[in-house]
Amino acid sequence: MKTKKIQAFIRLLLLGILFSSCATAYRTQAQVASPAGPITYQTFYDDLAPYGTWINYPGYGQVWHPSLAADFRPYATGGHWVYSDEGWAWASDYGWGWAPFHYGRWLYDDLYGWLWIPGYDWSPAWVTWGYTGNYYCWAPLMPGIAVNVAFNTWRPHSVYWNVVERGHIYDRNLTGAIQRPAVVSNIHNNITIINNFNTTRAHNNYYSRGPEVADVQKYTSTQISRVSIREIAKNNRSADNSRSTGYNSGTAHSTPGKGNRGSRNSNIPQKGALNVYRPVVQQPQTGRQPQPREFKQVERNNTRPVQSVNDGMIGQRQEQMTNVNRLPRQAGMPAGRGGRRARR
Repeated sequence: MKTKKIQAFIRLLLLGILFSSCATAYRTQAQVASPAGPITYQTFYDDLAPYGTWINYPGYGQVWHPSLAADFRPYATGGHWVYSDEGWAWASDYGWGWAPFHYGRWLYDDLYGWLWIPGYDWSPAWVTWGYTGNYYCWAPLMPGIAVNVAFNTWRPHSVYWNVVERGHIYDRNLTGAIQRPAVVSNIHNNITIINNFNTTRAHNNYYSRGPEVADVQKYTSTQISRVSIREIAKNNRSADNSRSTGYNSGTAHSTPGKGNRGSRNSNIPQKGALNVYRPVVQQPQTGRQPQPREFKQVERNNTRPVQSVNDGMIGQRQEQMTNVNRLPRQAGMPAGRGGRRARR
C-alpha cells in the first residue's frame, strides 16, 4: 500500500512539473506576442528601400543608408525623447522610424556616413546614456556592443555622442539644442555612463532606460508625463513610397518636410500612450533567405568605419551621399514579394 501511495505521489509530482513547464512556456510566448505578428528581415529590406540605400558592407552584410541631408544624426534628427513605462523612448518623426531606431545598431563610416545594421530585438532606443557637468549625453550602440557592459569595454568616438544641456533633453525639437562637434570633442572623455538597465521581451538583452525621470525633472521647465507603450497591429506611417532625399526640403536640416513626404507624420503620444509598431522579428523557416531587391556593393578596402576613440575622421559632409551613389548597383533575389511580410 505504501509503495502504491509513493508511486501515485510521484505521478502527481511529474504531472505538476509538466503542467508548470507548459504554463511557463505559454507565459514566455505571451510575453513576446505582438498584435503586429511576426516578420523577417525582408520587411526591413522592403519597407526601408524607398527611403535609403541598402549596401552590402564587409563584415556586416546588408546595411541601410538613409537618403537624408549630410547633417542627419540617429536619435537627434527628426524626433524627440518620450518618457515611457519601459524607459526613455525615441519618438521618430520619420514614417520609417519604427525600424532603425528600435531594432539593430548604427555604425558611422567616414566615407558613407551613418549606416544602420538590422537586428532582432526591439527596445525604446538602442543607445548608451551618460552625463557630464550640465549635459545629458546619448550615443547609438555600434554592432556587437552590449549596453550593460559598454561602460567597461566601450567608449564611443565623439562622433557617436549627442549632447544637450540637461534642461533641453525633453525638447520637442532637439536640432538647435545639440552641441557642436567641437564641444563634444572636448567633453566626451569625461562622460559618466548611466547604469540603469532593463531587458527586452524577445531575447532578454539589456538596454539602457536612461536617466531617472526625477533627476531630469530637476532641470526641465516642462512637466514630464509618463506614457505607456501601446502596440499597434500595422504601421501606416510609411505608406507613401516617395523617396525621401532631404535635399529638396529647402532647409538646412534633415527635418521631415515637402521633400520628405514619406516621413511627414509626427509620433505624438495620445491620451497617455505612445503607439508603437514592434513586430517580432524572426529568421525565415525555409526557402530563400531575405535580401534587398537591389543594393550597392562596397569593397573591403573601400571602407572607413569609425569604431574607436583613436580613429581619425573628417566628419559629416555632403560627399558621403555622393560616395554612396557611386557604388556599383546589384540586383537581389528577395525571399518574398512586397507587402510587410516575407513569404514563408
